[in-house]
Amino acid sequence: MNELQAMQAGAITTGFSADMINDFIAFIDRGEKTTQTYLTNLRQFMAWLRYAGVQQPTRADVIAYRDYLLTEHDAIELAPGNPAGFEYRTDPAGKRYKITCKPGTAAQYLRSVGQLFKWAAANGLYPDIAANVHAPKIDHNIHKKEALQPVDVYTIEQSIDRTTEQGKRLFAMFLLAVTAGLRTVELSRANVRDLETKGGNACLYVWGKGHSEPDAKKPLAPAVYEALQDYLRSRTDKPTGSSPLFVATGNRSGGKRIEARTIGQMLKHAMIEAGYNSERITAHSLRHTAGTAAMNRSKDIYVTQRYMRHNNPATTEIYTHVDTEAQEAQLAQEIYDYYHNAGMTGSR
Repeated sequence: MNELQAMQAGAITTGFSADMINDFIAFIDRGEKTTQTYLTNLRQFMAWLRYAGVQQPTRADVIAYRDYLLTEHDAIELAPGNPAGFEYRTDPAGKRYKITCKPGTAAQYLRSVGQLFKWAAANGLYPDIAANVHAPKIDHNIHKKEALQPVDVYTIEQSIDRTTEQGKRLFAMFLLAVTAGLRTVELSRANVRDLETKGGNACLYVWGKGHSEPDAKKPLAPAVYEALQDYLRSRTDKPTGSSPLFVATGNRSGGKRIEARTIGQMLKHAMIEAGYNSERITAHSLRHTAGTAAMNRSKDIYVTQRYMRHNNPATTEIYTHVDTEAQEAQLAQEIYDYYHNAGMTGSR
């Protein structure tokens, strides 16, 4: 008996509808950002169902959705006001965007779909048609963002104009990301009162990934603390302890917290301005750079794990590959030299 036959036989009380997604979103007890991610992902699934003309999806449809995500396709979005229920995303000239989801993105979409149908089945609403549908394999050993070398970090630092409030702000954000390993969302969430000095040592209490408040104490190098103080002294909005640590400037948005996405764009632009324009170098590369430096200096995966605030040491293992790659590159050169030096001297 397949899923639809089971539904018709009375094992399931309802058919699939957009209301099911709304009820699932209302049910999950997650933070605002996670809830929004679920909603975005499931709206994309609903758009695809409309695009594919599927009303009561089956396991075969979930597999087809996975394959659709991983191949080049028209970018679409849910459009309840459109008779078709979806619409194509287009550029200003009206040309349709073509996209191909990366394995990690497709896996995230499928996780949301899987949780939806798992919940629906548990409540007798719809079969768990996504059970055992395999998500794309992601190679976690290949880090998608490049780590910067010390000379690169110095070059970018020197390219930032620190004579203005905006420049001092950018410099402080850059240092927190590349030395303390802060994520853009952590830079965005930080408040002025989270910055403290005790016993002559500076620290920033970080509101980390998956946490509900700033509870992770992050020690700061004196030069990084001074860069933050230099920025705070330049602020024209007269910040208090409850003020955001990093705020926008200007007549319309001055004093308002800067969103994580905007911070990422600002850091990316700074790297481009310094001559580092690559898809593999982003704001997250700065955190990866900090982790790589921590591993390089400490030679200890557990010290690096604590420094980077990783819950799982397997996440920290990505930084151990940097030394391995350097060793292999050196070995490749030595093998080349061995062949050619021997060849030139006639050695056997």
